[in-house]
Amino acid sequence: MKNNITEILEELTLKEKASMFSGGDFWQTETIERLSIPAIFLVDGPHGVRNVVDRHHTDPAKKATCFPTAVNLAASWDLSLIEKVAEALAEESKCLGVDVLLGPGINMKRSPLGGRNFEYFSEDPFLTAELAIKFINTVQRKGIGTSLKHYIANNQEYKRFSIDAQIDERPLREIYLSAFEKIVKKANPWTIMAAYNQVNGDFATESSYLLKKILRNEWGYKNLVVSDWRAVHNRVEALKAGLDLEMPGSVPINDQKILDAVESGELIKEKVDQSIKRQLDLILKSQSTKKENIDLPIEKHHQLSKEIASETIVLLKNQGKLLPLTKERLDDTKSMLVVGELAKKIRYQGIGSSQVNPTKLDTHYKALKDKFDKQLEVDYAEGYKSNDKLEENENLKQKALSTAKNKDYVIVYAGLPDKVEAEGYDRENIKLPKEQNELIKELTEINSNVIVVLNNGSAVDLREWIDKVSAVIEAGLPGQAGALALADIISGEVNPSAKLTESYPLKLEDNPSYLNFPGNNGIVRYGEGIYIGYRYYDKKKMEVLFPFGYGLSYTEFAYRKAEVPNHLEEGENLKIKVLIENTGLFKGKEIVQVYISQEKPRLDRPPKELKGFGKIELDPGEEGRLELELDYQELAYYHPEEGWVVESDYYKLMIGASSRDIKITEKIWVESSTIIKGLTKKSPFIDWLNDPFGHKAVKKVLTEEQIKEIEYHNSRPIYRLHFYSPDQVSLKNIEDILDVYQNL
Repeated sequence: MKNNITEILEELTLKEKASMFSGGDFWQTETIERLSIPAIFLVDGPHGVRNVVDRHHTDPAKKATCFPTAVNLAASWDLSLIEKVAEALAEESKCLGVDVLLGPGINMKRSPLGGRNFEYFSEDPFLTAELAIKFINTVQRKGIGTSLKHYIANNQEYKRFSIDAQIDERPLREIYLSAFEKIVKKANPWTIMAAYNQVNGDFATESSYLLKKILRNEWGYKNLVVSDWRAVHNRVEALKAGLDLEMPGSVPINDQKILDAVESGELIKEKVDQSIKRQLDLILKSQSTKKENIDLPIEKHHQLSKEIASETIVLLKNQGKLLPLTKERLDDTKSMLVVGELAKKIRYQGIGSSQVNPTKLDTHYKALKDKFDKQLEVDYAEGYKSNDKLEENENLKQKALSTAKNKDYVIVYAGLPDKVEAEGYDRENIKLPKEQNELIKELTEINSNVIVVLNNGSAVDLREWIDKVSAVIEAGLPGQAGALALADIISGEVNPSAKLTESYPLKLEDNPSYLNFPGNNGIVRYGEGIYIGYRYYDKKKMEVLFPFGYGLSYTEFAYRKAEVPNHLEEGENLKIKVLIENTGLFKGKEIVQVYISQEKPRLDRPPKELKGFGKIELDPGEEGRLELELDYQELAYYHPEEGWVVESDYYKLMIGASSRDIKITEKIWVESSTIIKGLTKKSPFIDWLNDPFGHKAVKKVLTEEQIKEIEYHNSRPIYRLHFYSPDQVSLKNIEDILDVYQNL
């Protein structure tokens, strides 16, 4: 193939160009043999290279290292660790002849019910962007392309091919587009994948607003946009909107539609050539890296997967410092019982298009037996099966209870089975299976040293037994070597340092999207606006099971002081120094988080927004200074008429160990030349009142006169709502819901 794109364009016929707009087969682009234009090989790859030869998936993918999934990688809050994963994935891509990895997935965890949450990093756009930027820059520096996905609002599996996500402009920009914008500008992914769903009435694959106005014109993205597999509905409209490549290979009729559109003048030749240029540019970039069919570094990457997993596992509870089970502590111990189907039939990744065929696979029971067998007796009881056979589960439970009575320690492996959590469908609730909850509760009645290890891809409800067990470890979906990493953590060879990147509510009904998920009548209304995750729980001053950013360590850290300027000029980055001391007995790592709030914003802002983080490792008794730098623009919020704005105001900087554990608070004055004239668009609250799929019930308590009482003062809507007959409303907790929309 020639290196001159202009020359290639001149030699391509219109028919050949039309054929290039769709894939040549399920995983590859079209080849043009006459001009020696090769195919590009795109495969799934958020946490491992999923090289599937058979388009129907009847044959397994080629073996590759299964690293921890995104839910785990994010919990590390560690950019250097993300870099290690990305380097390994690029290396394995070269070994397997892959040109583009379809990932990372950066959609927000809007609801804990999202079936694909394990593939996504967080409920927070800032953290998500920082992790994805490091991932993409590293992979592409090694000569392998990435595909940032899913653009945009792919936050549920229910009717994901057609659901219309209705999102007001501010939350669209501030929550759901924010990470995409930063990544495009700072990492420039070789491709971006357009999602299946609709956004405000248009399919994401043919939305001129999303693909042309925002992505191309505002953000300046010049690379290729590819569809999610079979997400294109109107090929000509998609091409006009800015979608370059339809995947997988389509029926020839789409090629003909493009030819007919050019012939009729509906599509101009320049538009066709512009899109073909992007494909040719991607081909040339991918050809610059040598792909070799050589053996994978199996053992090396298996050990790397173990090292990475150990940094991604969260310690949620450790009553009386029961953990770690060090050699010294076990001197007077004789026995340990490992319980649970998941101890042998492990969950280490999610189900769906990201599923990797691992090169090796360790089980929890074997890992613990290898770790502790020389010191104490390690037995196993199945305890439960992930089925609906009540009698069988009762028998298994009784056997486990009988065995557990005389054991010094009981470690229960629990979590969500494959049938509950997978791509293609959402969860019905956030509870663990009934048989697991019953087993754990009854084990605590006969043994005081019960440790629960969880395997799941998103938040779960643990209220039935959380106060009764001694320790809880959130292992997530830690990849093929996760069992080894867990054994190291339990034994104290590794001190856990990971922290949650999503809030765990007390109950599902507390989640802000509860009444608007997953929608109905083909529509899902993002009625909670900018208040998702911890932003909402903080706004409502609501208790949670575990807050965003939470995670324990075997040691303790003291936040001694912070150095923060008291004044920031316009455009100046904010530099912070935090002095941390390890006051405990173990070497450990602490994740320091920086949140901001604005004192008097013209539009309402959350009480707390993550804008910086860093990780520091310290020996017992050691002090260290962590230096962080926040970009000036991180102080901005999105104004529907003014765009991203930073206002002159006092800002509060909150430095802490989690969103609910703030150690140091400082105030700083920020200069800005921005002057906001006022908000003239109608309130999103009014849109919500007119929502077509069920919220008309609100009007049972609000008269037209009451709605007119909404007035604007200093560009901020003020609501005077009076509920005369709350008992007439069919929606639950209407007062709480309406409160979210006040002062937006």
